Amino acid sequence: MTWTGELLVPSPTDVLKPNAADVAAKLFEGEAIIMNLKTGMYFSADRVGAAVWELVEAGCSLGSIASSLAERFEVSAAQAMEDLERLSQQMLGEGLVVVSQEAAFAPPTRQEMARLSYEPPTLQRYDDM
Repeated sequence: MTWTGELLVPSPTDVLKPNAADVAAKLFEGEAIIMNLKTGMYFSADRVGAAVWELVEAGCSLGSIASSLAERFEVSAAQAMEDLERLSQQMLGEGLVVVSQEAAFAPPTRQEMARLSYEPPTLQRYDDM
């Protein structure tokens, strides 16, 4: 992570992990439902965002997550990394993830399949609980 004076900019070697002390999450039918128990806010990430959350939970570096997205979806690794940096900043700002000091794990290997259409991952925020 690099501090720009305004926000933290994630690097490809960074590993984020769920903020286990304050967050509960569940992957359900292609969607990640993430709740910040401390703030009462909950979040939804579908398709690409859910894939990102799954790889964050697996302990993958941001660079390997971007590469995995490029293999799985119709997106370049560079575009996936740019989108992932934005999403990571949002997840860090909402207290959903923390920077891990643990070594990164490799993403699970995929069998050859057609690449899926890509939309930048988004994190929808809800406060109506």
